[in-house]
Amino acid sequence: MVIVATDGATLLAEKKCYILELVCQVCSILGYVYMYTSSSGEKIAEGASLLCFAFILRNLRITSLLEEVREFKTIMNVINRLTGPILTQLACLYIVFYIFSIIGNYGLGGLIKQPHFHSEDGIPNNLYYLVNFNDLGMSIHTLYAFMIINNWPAMTDMMVNAAGEVWPRIYFMVFYVIVQWIILNIVVAMMLDVFTSVEKELDCEVDRLSNIKKLQAKKSKLGDADQFSHFCNRVNEKILKEEVEKNKMQQKVLAANQKGVSIKQ
Repeated sequence: MVIVATDGATLLAEKKCYILELVCQVCSILGYVYMYTSSSGEKIAEGASLLCFAFILRNLRITSLLEEVREFKTIMNVINRLTGPILTQLACLYIVFYIFSIIGNYGLGGLIKQPHFHSEDGIPNNLYYLVNFNDLGMSIHTLYAFMIINNWPAMTDMMVNAAGEVWPRIYFMVFYVIVQWIILNIVVAMMLDVFTSVEKELDCEVDRLSNIKKLQAKKSKLGDADQFSHFCNRVNEKILKEEVEKNKMQQKVLAANQKGVSIKQ
C-alpha cells in the first residue's frame, strides 16, 4: 500500500526499505510455489535458492540498527544521497559505451575470431581473442575491460595488428580521455562532495543531540520546572549577547578595512 500510494521520487529518496520488502515478498512467494507445487528437482532447488536470497535481503534490515554507529550512518547517508546522481552518471556512461561500441563494431568487427595460442600477429594468449568487437555485447565487454585498464597495451596492440592501421590507438585514447578523465572523475568528485556535506550535517546533528542530553541532565538535576526555565532564559540571553558582540566586532573590522582602503586611494 505504501508503494502504491507513494510517488517514485519519494519512494527512492525516503522509503527504500519498502522496495526491499517487496522484493523479499516476491522471492518468498515464488520460492514456496516452486518448492511445494512442483515435482521437479530443479524447480525445488530454484525455490530453495529464492528463499535463501529473500533471507539474505531480510537480514539487510539490520542496517537500520547499525545507523546508530556514526561511521556506518555516514556511509549509509552517502549511499542514499548518491542514488539519483549515480543513476544519471551511469546513463551518461552507457551512452558513451554505446556510441564507441557502434564505432568499434563498424571498424573492427569480424577481425578477431580465432585464438592465436602462440601470440601470432601480436595477439596474446589466455583467451584474448574473446576481446573483440564482433557484436554489441562483446564491444561493450571490450570497452569495459579497457576502462578498468586491464592490460590495455596488449589489447591496443592486438586491435592495431588486426586492423593493420594505427587508428585503433586514437580510438582507445579518445575513449580513455572521455571515460577516465571526465566521467569517472566527475563521479569521484561528486562522491567527495556528498561525503563532505553529509559529514557536516552529521556533526551538527551530533552537537544538537549532545546539547539535548546536557539540557535533560540539567533539568533532572534542577528538578523544578521554573528553575529550569530560568536557566534556559539565562543561557539564551548569554548566547544573544555573544552574537551581538560578535556582530559589532565584525562591523568594526569591516569599517576599519574600508577606512584603510579609502586612505590608500
